[in-house]
Order: sequence, then structure tokens, then C-alpha cells
Amino acid sequence: MKFLKILLLSPLALLRLFLTILSSGLISSLGFVWLKLFGQSRGLQRITMSSWGKSVLFSCGVKIDRNELPKFNNYILMPNHRSYLDIFIVSGYTPSAMVAKAELSSWPFLGMAMKVAGVIAVNRKDTRSLISTMVKIKDSVSKGIPVALFPEGTTYKGPLTKKFKSGSFKIAADSGIPVIPMAIEYRDKNDAWVDDDKFVPHFFRQMGKPITHVTVRYGEPLIDSDYKKLRSATKAYIEKMLLEIQKG
Repeated sequence: MKFLKILLLSPLALLRLFLTILSSGLISSLGFVWLKLFGQSRGLQRITMSSWGKSVLFSCGVKIDRNELPKFNNYILMPNHRSYLDIFIVSGYTPSAMVAKAELSSWPFLGMAMKVAGVIAVNRKDTRSLISTMVKIKDSVSKGIPVALFPEGTTYKGPLTKKFKSGSFKIAADSGIPVIPMAIEYRDKNDAWVDDDKFVPHFFRQMGKPITHVTVRYGEPLIDSDYKKLRSATKAYIEKMLLEIQKG
């Protein structure tokens, strides 16, 4: 009954949900046909991810204030994680091979989109999957395809960040891959999708608003052969940018 009331009171959110599903289905389907005809390529990945991310953000009324990404071809992008919208923000403005939870492949159209975009799926409960993911990250960057992942491993409301996982930093440190810190902050703290909050009710509460304001900041690339120092420096950089955003 409560959920039905949310639906009836949020026609704007209902329209946005429809447009999100429509654009996601159309773009992933076209990309999948292209993938089958011509195979995977960096161009296909960039166009598909950028188009998908920006179309969803536009449909959902998400307004982004961001600086420019440093000009590097090979890197691992490390954003903090607040909401499911972070995925579309990264896809739209920093197309890369994203590392995502394997269970996301069961979402409508998302499984197809993940194949087209070259997403690296990981099952965090399976040690073999984690090892395979590390190999795929290194292989992707070596081929000139940047990788994006959320080092916190889950969403967090803030104000700063949760503990960072070490695996990806070890890969970056051992391989000399630059890490680009990325800060994502929402003007409305309640836009964060965390804990046991269900996706659809949260979507309707958030998307019933005319505009969702998000600030994005890219930091300078960090390189260190010591993964612990690299992890610490990345975390500190992201938190510094978050504090600057919060202070306005």
C-alpha cells in the first residue's frame, strides 16, 4: 500500500523509470548487434557507455558539475561510491571497463549492456573470481582500455569514505599503473542509496524531484610501488576533494 502511494504521487519518477528502461534497452540492443557483427572494440565500448550513461542522466534530471579528467590513456579510475547513479556518471563521462558485482548482470538489459561495454564482473565471495578479476584489470589497461572501480566495494552515505579494499591497488602498484582519484558528491545527502534501502522505492523518492545535483572532481594521477601507500594516498585525495565540495 505504501509503495502504491509512492507510485501514484511520483508521475515524474514513473516517466523517468520508463525512459531509463527504454534508453537502456535500445542502446544495449544496438550495441549487442554491433558486437555480434564486428566484435568488441574500444570504439564500441566508448560510444555505448557514453551514450547509455548520458541518456540515463538526462532522463533522470541529473545535473553534473565537473572538472576535466587528466589526459592519460591508461589508468585505473577510483571513485567513491554514493548511489547507483554513480555507475551512469562514470559511464557517461569516463567510459572505461568497469568492475561490477556479478549479480548486476541479472538486472533488466544490464547483462546485455555489461557484455557490450566489456564490464569485468566479479563475485566477491569467490576467491577464484577475485583472482580472475585482477588478471582482467591488468590485461585491460595493458591494451589501452582504462578500468573504473569503486574501492569501497559498496555505497556509503558519507560524509567521507569507507575502508578501501586492497586488491586493485596491489595491481596498480605492481604494474606501475596510474590511479586517478574521483570524488562524487550529491547536494542532497538522501540521494545516497545505502544499507537495506530497496532500489525501486528509493528511485521513486529521488526521481520525483525535478533535479538531482551532483558534483564530480577528478584528481591528478597517483603512482606508487607500495600498494598500501597508494591506497592511503588515493583515499586521502578523494576525501580532500569531498571536503572541498562540501565546503562549497
